[in-house]
Amino acid sequence: MTEREEKGLEVPATGEETGDAVNREAAPTAAPEAPEAEDQALQEELLRMQQELERFRELYLRKLADFDNFRKRKEKEMEEFRRTAHADVLREILPVLDNLERALAVPEGDGSGIRTGVELVLRQLKDVLARYGLSEVNPLHQAFDPRVHEAIGRQERADLQEERVVEVLQKGYMLGEKLLRPALVVVGVPVRQEEQETGTGGEPAQGEDTEGEPWVS
Repeated sequence: MTEREEKGLEVPATGEETGDAVNREAAPTAAPEAPEAEDQALQEELLRMQQELERFRELYLRKLADFDNFRKRKEKEMEEFRRTAHADVLREILPVLDNLERALAVPEGDGSGIRTGVELVLRQLKDVLARYGLSEVNPLHQAFDPRVHEAIGRQERADLQEERVVEVLQKGYMLGEKLLRPALVVVGVPVRQEEQETGTGGEPAQGEDTEGEPWVS
């Protein structure tokens, strides 16, 4: 031990020791591995999202196919329902056809029962259609209703005080509350007051004054 060490004084480091300390302090630290871990996490997240997207795509295609099958099945059921409904109506009308054929089978020249037979067939057909909700719209002498009547003519009538149906050219029909065909009618309207005062055609009535002067025949 040297004299300085015995006295407790600091002994300066040698050049070799000083260089080792400087080298230890100046040695660079290792680069962090965080960027590589982050890239790997992003790749895994992208892969997961792609798999999720593919799963939703397959689910969408499966649901689309199910809906298309449902639509085709419903169309087939509706077609079968309409066919069955038509069959029921036609089955009810078959006896009417039978009676018409019997009426046509009557020998020519013997017309005694033709009208009676036709009236019977007509009544039978109306009964069948009424069972399916069909009803006539025959508005003769009734007030004109544009919701169920279609006016194709107009007549002025002195015996009317309001618009009335004076002629039915073609009956209308309702199916329940739904209008199938409006009735074609001729509407009678009251004669205008000035026409009643002056007579038909706008000429002064005999015995009445025109512009304050006596009418001369």
